[in-house]
Parts: sequence; structure tokens; C-alpha cells
Amino acid sequence: MKAITLQTRGGPESLALGDAPEPSPRAGEVLVRVRASGVTPTELTWVPTWTTREGTPRQFPVIPGHEFSGEVAALGTGVKDFAVGDLVYGMSDWFAEGTQAEYCVAPAE
Repeated sequence: MKAITLQTRGGPESLALGDAPEPSPRAGEVLVRVRASGVTPTELTWVPTWTTREGTPRQFPVIPGHEFSGEVAALGTGVKDFAVGDLVYGMSDWFAEGTQAEYCVAPAE
């Protein structure tokens, strides 16, 4: 899939369009085909952009963005409140890959 990625730590000049693996939803998550996404201007200075939940550095490339709207493309196990094709909007996990891509995963809650 195509995604806006960060290949190095930096500011907006570090953003580039590139290829990234399509994510797969885990239990309790949905895969969303992204139709719109936002990036908060200060996001490139936030700890979760550059580190994992455990505090170790994230591996590059990093996909920024956390706000999205789109349609459900697949369901993780245990997801019962959504169906493939549902229109959705929400936020992804701060420590997961972001929403500046063709697809993202998000908690079904």
C-alpha cells in the first residue's frame, strides 16, 4: 500500500510518499480503508511518534497520523459491532502505525 512515511527523525521535511506493508487487524480491531486522515502539526514532537509503548525507539519507516475516516475493510476476531463496508471515523492507537496510508487498523471500541 502507499503511505506517507517518516524515514528519519525530523520535521515535515522528513515526510515522503512510499510503500508500506498493509496492516492486519488483531483481535478487537478493524482494518479501515482510509478516505481522509489528519496530522496534528505538533505530532512530530510527540513521544509516541518515535517510541513504542515500552519506551524503545520505533523502527523506521513510521507512518504518522491518528485521525481517520473511511470504511471497514476487515474485522479482527471478536469484533461484532461493525461489518465490512461500514462507514467509520475515529482515532488509531497512539503507539501504532498511523493513518496517513491507504489502510490503518483501529480499536473497534
